[in-house]
Amino acid sequence: MNLVKVKFPESEYFQEKTKKELIVLHHTVSCTAKSSIDWWQQDKGGMRVATSYVVDKDGTIYQLFDDSFWAYHIGKGSTKYHNQRSIGIEIVNEGPLEDKTGEGLFWFDGRARFNGVPYYHSWRGEYAWAPYDDVQFNAVVELCHYLCKYHDIPKIVLTDYLFKPSYKVHHGIASHHNLRVDKTDVSPAFNLLKFKEMLWALK
Repeated sequence: MNLVKVKFPESEYFQEKTKKELIVLHHTVSCTAKSSIDWWQQDKGGMRVATSYVVDKDGTIYQLFDDSFWAYHIGKGSTKYHNQRSIGIEIVNEGPLEDKTGEGLFWFDGRARFNGVPYYHSWRGEYAWAPYDDVQFNAVVELCHYLCKYHDIPKIVLTDYLFKPSYKVHHGIASHHNLRVDKTDVSPAFNLLKFKEMLWALK
C-alpha cells in the first residue's frame, strides 16, 4: 500500500481505542484528497467529523489518525456507538453529476464542470455519476483487506444499494448509503460485487 500519514489535529478525533466491527465506505464529493483533509482541519466547532483514511484518485492512501481511534463520520441517524465501532474510509470522487444548464455535466451543486466519462445509472434521484479510478479501487480493496485482518472484521460486504436501519450494526463492510437513505456514497459507479470478489481473493 502507498500509505501516507497526515499530521492531523488531535482535536478533530477521539483518542479512545474502541473495538472495530464495521468498515464504512464514503466518497468525498471532491476531486482531491487535500481538499477534504483541509476542510476537516478547518473545523473549529469541536464536532470531530472525519474518517481514518482518505484514498486519492492515484491510489495514495492518507491516514489521518490511528484506525483504533474514532471520529463522527456516519452523521444523521447514528449514535456515538455506531461511530465508535466503525472505521470510515473516504474515497476521492465527485459523486453525482447534473446537467442544469444544458452545457454539460457538473458536480458540487452545479459549480464545477466534470470533464471525464460519466457512469450512467438511475438511483436515488440522480442519473449520472463520476467513475472511480481502477488504481484507486484496487487501493480500497487492499486497505480493507488489511483492516479486516488487523481488526478481525469479517469480510461480509453489503453489495446492495439499499438503506436498512439494521445495517448500522452490521459486522463487515457497508457503504454510507446503506446507513442513510439520504446519502449516495458510494455510488453505483463503485462495483460492490467486484469489490467483494477481489477482497475475498486476498488471503
